[in-house]
Amino acid sequence: MAEPVAGPGEVIVRALFSGLCGTDLHIVDGSHPRATFPLAIGHEFVGLPESGPLAGQTVLVDPLLPCGSCTACDIGASNTCARLRLIGIDRDGALAGRVAVAEDRLHILPAGIPADVAPLAEPIAVAVHVVRRVPPLLGRSVVVIGGGPVGLLVAHVARRAGGQVMVSEKSVSRRAVAEALGFELLDPVDPVEDVQRRTAGRLASVVFDAAAAIPVAGMLTQLVRPTGTIAIVGTYGTPAAIDLQAVVFKELTMVGHRTYLPADIDAAITILDADQEALRPLMSGTVTPDQVQTTIEALRSGQGMKYVADCRT
Repeated sequence: MAEPVAGPGEVIVRALFSGLCGTDLHIVDGSHPRATFPLAIGHEFVGLPESGPLAGQTVLVDPLLPCGSCTACDIGASNTCARLRLIGIDRDGALAGRVAVAEDRLHILPAGIPADVAPLAEPIAVAVHVVRRVPPLLGRSVVVIGGGPVGLLVAHVARRAGGQVMVSEKSVSRRAVAEALGFELLDPVDPVEDVQRRTAGRLASVVFDAAAAIPVAGMLTQLVRPTGTIAIVGTYGTPAAIDLQAVVFKELTMVGHRTYLPADIDAAITILDADQEALRPLMSGTVTPDQVQTTIEALRSGQGMKYVADCRT
């Protein structure tokens, strides 16, 4: 693999630890729409800049590569850039060992966050961004569909914002992690009826869809009360049917979501610094680079939640 070369405004970052996520599963199985091999994966990572004012400091890397010139970039929504690319997806990521990164994409980490836990700040930023896109949650009933790492982090951030959070998840192992995190779990067979019962028929004020599964799309409008909000967190690979008549008759708001902005990363680091022990049940372990392939297969079969690759070895 060729050594990275720093371009204008970039520095070389030596990767320390990188989280493995659902996107990596899609890259490895060839179903990601952009990523192609040969490629070193790893977009949730921390490292040490080798030069510049942050040299030697542990930083979290913002892997987004917006074009800087499209409409989205012009209006401050660079996370929705028309030509958005990511380190670890469109070009080599943390498992390459050393990566060229723009200096303005580096976020200093507090000394209290261990480097092997710090990659969790990237998916927390996803949760921060989507929670910021819905109405204030204080005192409101909230349903999160999908108890994977992102779904449970959305639930965590929503609870921090004052929401009364219920999690819908069928997997026994994921339900166990959600329970360890202290979340109220919905009936896996009929979550709609369970939400009706728990809210005395009022339903949820906000529903976060972190599952992006066709059957889930069909029940979204049944879970939310009139004038409520549906936030789509997961990415649907194919079009899904949603009851638009219910959206009209109940005057619902539907909110899309894509990655995060730099301010969301800063907020996520603050949350992780405060809550790292509470979030420990999400962490499944640390693996070496030569164990990444088998770890991804384990994740694909439902074993574990959040693994971190040690890029130093």
